[in-house]
Amino acid sequence: MSTSPVLVRGREREFSQVGDGHYRLGVISLGVKLDVERLRRERHELVGELTVACDIPGAKTVDGILSVADWNLSSADARWKRAKHLSTQSNAPDIDWASLLEELAQRTIRAEREGSPARPLHQYGRPGPDAEYEIDGWRLLRDHATICFGDGGSAKSYLALYVGGRLAARGVTVLYADWELGGEDHRDRLERLFGSDMPVVHYLRCDRPLVIEADRIAREVRRLSVDYLICDSIAFATAGPPEAAEHATAYFRAARQIGIGSLHLAHINKTEHADQKPFGSSFWHNSARATWFVKPAGASLDRQRVTVGLFNRKSNLTRLHPAIGFQFEFSESSTVVSRVNLADVEDLAGQLPLWQRIAHLIRAGGGRPRTIAELADELGAKPDSVKKAVAPSRARGGRSMFTAVTGIDGTSRIALVEKLTA
Repeated sequence: MSTSPVLVRGREREFSQVGDGHYRLGVISLGVKLDVERLRRERHELVGELTVACDIPGAKTVDGILSVADWNLSSADARWKRAKHLSTQSNAPDIDWASLLEELAQRTIRAEREGSPARPLHQYGRPGPDAEYEIDGWRLLRDHATICFGDGGSAKSYLALYVGGRLAARGVTVLYADWELGGEDHRDRLERLFGSDMPVVHYLRCDRPLVIEADRIAREVRRLSVDYLICDSIAFATAGPPEAAEHATAYFRAARQIGIGSLHLAHINKTEHADQKPFGSSFWHNSARATWFVKPAGASLDRQRVTVGLFNRKSNLTRLHPAIGFQFEFSESSTVVSRVNLADVEDLAGQLPLWQRIAHLIRAGGGRPRTIAELADELGAKPDSVKKAVAPSRARGGRSMFTAVTGIDGTSRIALVEKLTA
C-alpha cells in the first residue's frame, strides 16, 4: 500500500502500510508516529501492538518511545483510554490523541478487511529458471519456505550453513537465525567449510518463538537487504507444542510476514512413517512448499566421514526432485563437503526411488541395456514394479529417461535415452 498524506484539521497525517500486519500513522508537523503491528484476531476483535514515538519536548519517553502496549483496535473504549494515557505521558493536552487513534484504528481495520486488490492471473509473471537455488544438486525454493527434517546428528545444521555459505559466495545475502547453538560455533564451522576467506553469512541469535522474533528478523532483513533466511530450528522456535496445528500455522504466518524465501530445520517423529513428514502437526508438512528428509548413513570406522541422503518428500511448485547425497569429511582444521551417489552408499541405496536405482545400475554397467528380468533380479524388485518405473508415463523433466530397444536376439531391453544419444 502506498503512502497517501491526508489533511485533517489543518495538520498533515500520513497513513501507510509498512509491512504485512504493520501500519503507521505519522503526523509530520508534530514529530509523532503511531505504529500498530503483530495484528491478530482475538474473539473476533482486531488486536495489535501499538508503539507511539514522538520528539515532543517534556514528553515522558524512553529512547524516543512514548508508549508500547497491546491495543484493541475494535474497542471504542480502548481507544479513549489509550488517548487519555498518551495525553498524560506526552504532557501535550493540546494534541488530539483521540482523533489520531480513531483514524489509525479505522484505516487499519479497513486495510485489513480490504487486503490487496484482486488481479487477473495473466498479469502475473511466470516463475523463471531462477525460482530455485541449486546447491550441488539440492534445489531450494528462492521465494518460499522449505523444511529440511531429520533425526538429531544428521548434519542438518552443518548442511544448512554450507548452503548459506555457497549462496553468499554467489552474492546472495543470507541471514542465519539460530535458536540452538551460538555465533562462535557457527563461525568455527564456517571457517572449517570455507577457509579463512569466509563468505559473509549474517548471524542472528534468537531466544524467543518466531512469532515474537519475526519483527526483529524482518527489521534485520530490511536493514541488510537479506535475500534468504535459514531458521535453525523449528522445535525451539515454536511458541507451543509442535503437535498443535495453531502453533504450526502461527509459525508460518510469522515466516510469511518476514517476506523472503527460507529454509527451516526440523526434527522427525518416532512413528514408522517418520521419514515422510516433520515432527508435530501435519500442518508443518502442509504449510511448507517443499520438504526434504535427511537420513545419515553409518559413520566411517574412523568417525571422520559422515554421509547423508536428502529425499524430496513434497514439492508444490515443481516436480519432485531426485534424491541426492553429501559426504562430510572432517579433519583437524577443515570440513570438506562433496557430492556422493546414494546408489553407491549401502545404507541409503534402498531409500532411493526404483527408477533412480535402475538408472544408476545401467550407468554403472556402461549403459548396457538390461531386460526387465535382469533389472528385477539385480535390484531385488518385482518385475511389475520395474515395468512401472521405466514406463514412458513416468517421464521426468518433460521427457522419458528410459526406452525399450530390441537386440539382435529379438529380446526387448531397457536402455537409458542419454546413453543412446551420447
